[in-house]
Amino acid sequence: MYNQNMLLGAKYMKKYRGINIVQKILGFMMVAVFVFFIWGQITFPTENIVTDGKCEVLQADWLRVMPDGTSVPVEVPGQCEAAAGEVIVIETILPQDQEDTTFCIRSMQQELKIYVGEDVREEYSTLDTQPFGKTSTMTYIFFDIWEEDAGKPLKIELSTISAYSGIISEILVGEESEIWKTFIHRYAPSTVVAVFMFLISLVVFCYGAISKLIYKKEVEIWHLGNGIMLASTWLLSESRLRQFLLPNSTVAMLMGFLVIMLISYPFLAYLNKIQKYRYQVVYMILYVAMVINAVCVTVLQVFKVKDFFETMGSSHLVLVSSCLVMFVTILVDVWKGHVREYKEVAFGFAGLVVSGVWEVSLAYVTDTNQNGIALCIGLVFLLFTAGLKTGTDVIKGEKERQLAITASEAKANFLANMSHEIRTPINTVIGMNEMILRENENETIQEYARSIKSASQMLLGIVNDILDISKIDAGKLQIVETEYSLGTMLKDVVLGVEVRAQQKNLKLKTEFDEKMPSVLKGDDIRIRQILNNLLSNAIKYTDKGTVTFAAEGIHTETGFMLKMSVSDTGMGIREEDMESLFDSFRRLELKKNRYVEGTGLGLSITKRLLDQMNGEIQVQSEFGKGSCFTVLIPQEIINEKAVGTVSKSEVESKVSKQEEVFFCAPNARVLVVDDNKMNLKVMQALLKRSQVQLDLASSGTECLEMTKKKKYDLILMDHMMPEPDGVQTLHLMRNDKKNANHTTNVVVLTANAVGDVETEYRKKGFSDYLGKPVETDKLEKILTKYLSARVKKR
Repeated sequence: MYNQNMLLGAKYMKKYRGINIVQKILGFMMVAVFVFFIWGQITFPTENIVTDGKCEVLQADWLRVMPDGTSVPVEVPGQCEAAAGEVIVIETILPQDQEDTTFCIRSMQQELKIYVGEDVREEYSTLDTQPFGKTSTMTYIFFDIWEEDAGKPLKIELSTISAYSGIISEILVGEESEIWKTFIHRYAPSTVVAVFMFLISLVVFCYGAISKLIYKKEVEIWHLGNGIMLASTWLLSESRLRQFLLPNSTVAMLMGFLVIMLISYPFLAYLNKIQKYRYQVVYMILYVAMVINAVCVTVLQVFKVKDFFETMGSSHLVLVSSCLVMFVTILVDVWKGHVREYKEVAFGFAGLVVSGVWEVSLAYVTDTNQNGIALCIGLVFLLFTAGLKTGTDVIKGEKERQLAITASEAKANFLANMSHEIRTPINTVIGMNEMILRENENETIQEYARSIKSASQMLLGIVNDILDISKIDAGKLQIVETEYSLGTMLKDVVLGVEVRAQQKNLKLKTEFDEKMPSVLKGDDIRIRQILNNLLSNAIKYTDKGTVTFAAEGIHTETGFMLKMSVSDTGMGIREEDMESLFDSFRRLELKKNRYVEGTGLGLSITKRLLDQMNGEIQVQSEFGKGSCFTVLIPQEIINEKAVGTVSKSEVESKVSKQEEVFFCAPNARVLVVDDNKMNLKVMQALLKRSQVQLDLASSGTECLEMTKKKKYDLILMDHMMPEPDGVQTLHLMRNDKKNANHTTNVVVLTANAVGDVETEYRKKGFSDYLGKPVETDKLEKILTKYLSARVKKR
């Protein structure tokens, strides 16, 4: 097959070599187009039509007017000595050739009043509009100067209680649009990077949120996305262009301080997760410090005790401490060798820590134009390294997924084979024992046979429990919802456990609400299994007293819940054992209960089945006095008619009548196909009293030969036979139109109890499914269903 594929591939390459060449040419041309665009924009001369505007720093001789009326020279931009809250007054004379223009000055958390001559040209303060705080927001203030202002004095009053008292920023002169162009040229790079990072973090945030809400899986990079979102928000709030981008500069400024308080948390959480919580205690200390700092600083700001800028040092201390802790934990992991788990991210965090410290140091540099650039570089570097790790993890995860799929398939095949191999001999034991019970009237032998039947059923129950837990673990167990009679199900469950209760001289008490709906939709097979597990447990662990089985319906806003409880007067459960109650292969009080039958899987299976049906189980128990297990299962109401009184006598009478009537079809022709001679003997014995005309085939090949010669009314065929197996034999028979039985109903006989086998076999073409060990009542139901037209009444 490999050589054939290689040959076909070579022929394809030869035939379509021309297409491959053209595709390579087109790919090269696409790359060339982008190269031309970039090269042309860099090297070709500018062709855009631009206005002849200008923007420049105002050059003037400024004087500071002192409180006593004297004047001293002052440099603008610059800084002069001033106490917090002191009003700084500076003035100059506008030139005689003054033209219409616009001036711009930056308020450094200062309240400003600008005079031209005696007129107040502009006034700025946000103290009356901002929600809290003692200083105004940093912003650019534009004011117009006209030609008629030539020769007039220009006076500016500045005051603030912040650390910016005495600072005078540069004053720009020119058309307003040109001034904005200057700002964009200066500050756009960090702003554009911040917007880009915000969009990227939004994508990561949505990805993480979807994974958590829908798939119930928390992805590591989600924390990093949150951190980058906070960082980009801080960059935007601190941008010199914020008044151009955002409608409220005060909120933007406050946001910047608030973000600084919390910005290190997502990065700590991300690193903590990829470090597998090795330094959880240290990180928790930082988390607590972060919360305390944020609460205290915010309270001081709101009540106007201290402004954010006055308490900025504590937030920076927490931030720097976080950076140092991250740096140290990475170094410790390097020393211990753990860093191999996240070496890409370690490089990224090292770069981020350096850039974070750099950014904090820049915050103390007056009026720097590089605000945010350092952090941008660090975040981009971290994002790149985290992307490398994520890519590596995805590739590794895909490999592990493929291995898991292979292991799951191997496990499923093993379970199918194990199910077949174990159930086949059990089928023989139960089948032959059934013949002894039917045909032998010696009471002693009957007693022996009943003991064999009980032990066989116990063994079958253990096998079923092990297979069920394996099916659940392998994801092969499916919930199949059908309409069912609630009364019938409850009666059947009670009858199934009543004998065991009587054997232990226990009273089985039922309390069923008569107002419950009569017909529901759900997986009644699994509900029966759950109830049987709970009732069996109650009977096993109760030596005397009563086992109570109660059921009622609860109508909720979202639908209908079937509430069923099983309580007993048994030994009860210790409080310390509650946590391990639903563990697999777990039995409480092992020394005391070592003679109790079972695998210890019943409650574990019950819990997992309820989880699959969106139900729940509640346990109340007092050691030495008894336990009560309550299950709640959502069901759909099909018929609102009340179920009425659930009486066991009706079912007992019905069962007795059914046992008195045997299926009999002497005119029916049936073929049984199985490669195991003992199984053929069992089927022959079970079908004996039906008086059907029975033929036996020991292989698929023999079956095909027999079906070509004789027409049968029903074929019972084993699945796992030497080639051809049951499925292959069925398909060969169906596809052979000359075969006399190409339309005959074929029921599969199988010991494979893994997954939803009935549905799978129907998809493969079988008319029905009959599991091994073969139960007499189910066999006769199959015969009645497909041979009803040929039944001869007795």
